[in-house]
Amino acid sequence: MVSSPLELQNVRLLDGTGGPSRLAHVRIADGRIRRVGTEPAGAAREIDLDGSCLAPGFVDMHAHSELRLLEEPAAVEKLTQGITTEVLGQDGVSVAPVPPQRKSEWSSRIESLDGRIDGPWPWDGVDGYLDELATAQPAVNTAFYAPHGNLRSLIAGFEDRRLTDEEQDALEANLRAALDAGAFGMSKGMIYPPSSYARDEELVGLASTLSEYDAFMISHTWNETDHVVDSIKRYVDICERGDCQAHVSHLKVGGQDNWGTSREICALFDAIRRSGHRVTFDQYPYTAGSTMLTALLPPWARQGTDEEILERLRDEETVDDIDADISYRRVDPETEPTIPRAEWENLAHAAGNWNGILVTHTASGDHQGKTIAEIAGERETTPVEAMCELLVDERLNVTMVDFIMSEDDIRRFVTDPRGTFCTDGIFGGKPHPRLVGTFAKIIEQYVEKERVLSPELFAYKAAGHPADILGLQDRGYVKEGYVADLVVFDPGAVVANATYDEPLRPSDGFEYVFVGGDIAVEDGMPTGRHNGSVLRSTAEWDDHRRPELDRGEVSHFHEA
Repeated sequence: MVSSPLELQNVRLLDGTGGPSRLAHVRIADGRIRRVGTEPAGAAREIDLDGSCLAPGFVDMHAHSELRLLEEPAAVEKLTQGITTEVLGQDGVSVAPVPPQRKSEWSSRIESLDGRIDGPWPWDGVDGYLDELATAQPAVNTAFYAPHGNLRSLIAGFEDRRLTDEEQDALEANLRAALDAGAFGMSKGMIYPPSSYARDEELVGLASTLSEYDAFMISHTWNETDHVVDSIKRYVDICERGDCQAHVSHLKVGGQDNWGTSREICALFDAIRRSGHRVTFDQYPYTAGSTMLTALLPPWARQGTDEEILERLRDEETVDDIDADISYRRVDPETEPTIPRAEWENLAHAAGNWNGILVTHTASGDHQGKTIAEIAGERETTPVEAMCELLVDERLNVTMVDFIMSEDDIRRFVTDPRGTFCTDGIFGGKPHPRLVGTFAKIIEQYVEKERVLSPELFAYKAAGHPADILGLQDRGYVKEGYVADLVVFDPGAVVANATYDEPLRPSDGFEYVFVGGDIAVEDGMPTGRHNGSVLRSTAEWDDHRRPELDRGEVSHFHEA
């Protein structure tokens, strides 16, 4: 349905470049921005916004809505905080491609992260999934990354081993097929099997394949706590060897012993830029992370199939070994010396104590909103035993919130122009409030209350910069001829209402949201219009190569 021409009058224009805001009048017709002027031109419908901000629609650079949008395409959790585009296929584990014989196993493995749908998945490859998503007609735009773990499972299943030369060639061919089907890059998640099984040379080969398309790699790095700097260095080195851009997923510094390391990370990014390379990142503005509860297990304990993991968790001696590793000790210190911290990312240790691990979702619905310490008290057992019992009872389908970060580190990353924003939102139960409140919280806290982030730089980081990274040539900015993905808000009225106790309360202050020129939110309420597009790199790029876009007016160079 084509909407009548509409003019947004008397707006404070944040055009997405990061340049100075200005008073403007913006005319929309046939889904695109037709005029940006200093004087009104008139239209069939005129909306006087009386100085409210008009910005490009926000891009959620790390989302987990792959299956949610098939069941609930209205996307109200995202639209009501100004998001018009979600980027899916994160952390190296997602819904496509999948070996036909392993669909059930993949469905089970990612259920706690990406949810589920009724019935078996009707697709195999990336193209099939994107077709299915287009049929669902989501209310927001979507983009998709090829997940490394899925690509690897087509070759080696869930085996932790080095690939042969022939298998490496096949893996790289699978990546090319995913990019040719519309993926924008390749994600990896180095704590999530089977992506975590990759050797560095395997990833260098994939980085070289991405380079053929001028595409980029996206990574949940190996360690975000005790060895976060070395982990980022290792990742960037892989990308540099393969000559592709590096993008860091949900950049953070976890564990009180490591707080303040954001200075070293920003200095590292400065050095990388001076050497002629590029690194970008996304983040969410909360001191707690959220993921599957199985991420608390030592790597050896979460290897193999679900049944193999469950069998370990039912064994008392194995549970003792898990407890020993989490505590950085061994049952017999003479024969089994203390595990060095470099061995793995110990999120339970980073949280400080078990009151810092909050259960957000379980398959049964039990224990949601309780900490592991509380559950252990109810069961009159140790926290590790309680965790393992809970995973067995719920057949691994448990998600958590882990309080591991500091506000100072978050603030430093928020103000860095190389960064973008994300919700990393996981649906189900009592989720992390970032799902509903991320963009509102950034505006409320950092733009308005603390004033460490200008509205102009916020709009660049929320829309223009992500569009440049993805290679979207007519989105992310308020420019004539561009797609009319837009958001109207009064910064002083924006409130992130979502909390850890009430995580699904929508944000206030977002007056209008436009997706492809259609009004998706009006006077703060969703209209029920579904005008999102399933974006494909093959359609957005020139000749299957990501365009080199840098349309912003802000410097990417940032001295720590």
